[in-house]
Amino acid sequence: MYELEAENARHQKHEKAARKYEFRLTGVLLLVIGTAVVIVAYPSYNLSPIANVLMMVGVGALFLGAVTVSLNTETFMNQKVAERLNISSVAVIDDLLRDLRVRHKGVYIPSSRTGGPVKVFIPLKGDYTVPSRAHLVDDKAFLIGLPETSQEGVLLKPLGYHLFRYTNEDLKIDWAKAPGAPDSKDASTSEHERTLHPSFTEKLHEVLVKGLEIAAAVNIVESEHELEVRLTHTTYSGLCHALKEEAPQVCDQIGCPLCSVIACIYTEYADTEVVIERAHQENHDILITCKQHGGE
Repeated sequence: MYELEAENARHQKHEKAARKYEFRLTGVLLLVIGTAVVIVAYPSYNLSPIANVLMMVGVGALFLGAVTVSLNTETFMNQKVAERLNISSVAVIDDLLRDLRVRHKGVYIPSSRTGGPVKVFIPLKGDYTVPSRAHLVDDKAFLIGLPETSQEGVLLKPLGYHLFRYTNEDLKIDWAKAPGAPDSKDASTSEHERTLHPSFTEKLHEVLVKGLEIAAAVNIVESEHELEVRLTHTTYSGLCHALKEEAPQVCDQIGCPLCSVIACIYTEYADTEVVIERAHQENHDILITCKQHGGE
């Protein structure tokens, strides 16, 4: 399984590199042609109309070549536009939570319990219990009027769920089977096999820095019941600050899309309920702490 995942990741990387190589090869050819034309036309420049035309063609080829060599084949969205889109959708959830008077922290629940996607449960009461599997598998957002009132609350797909799916489907990471996960710690896994594959924290670091390109650097500390992630020099810091002001309940209770995707990953990896203990933004750094529900 791990070999297949690694092969898929290598294939994606090579495919992306091949696309960039095609553009760069075209750019280099244009630079070579442009340079040759300029060299031929320069001695007769301003003396012959044909030489003038050739000079303009050569300079144009040099310009196009330089642009093509540096061309990135990825499509980007204006940062301000992306931030406004995020704020608008998150603010709607914040308004709903406020009007429903739901005040408690959301509990992330792994797919092994929901029978489907990772979900986040926001309880109505402080002395709550996580709903039974029968309620979790239902496609209901509002768990109201249950026989056990302690299980009542709001059940949603987390804001970071689709980004979490991207790490599964596009980046080919199965977090439930990441090295170090509960089902990979059996005695049949040799020490040699464990050293062949990156640990959970190494995989998470790779995904956040290179896969999702969220931050320039990431520091990850995993303890027995807790995960701490520090994103350094992240372009997300401005949006984080704006969401704190526009959607404070979302930030405090279920986390914005960035905090949420980390909580989804940790929930699936640990295969247990998780809460976002805190999220703190300072300058261009963001610190996110996720804690296993009921963990000491």
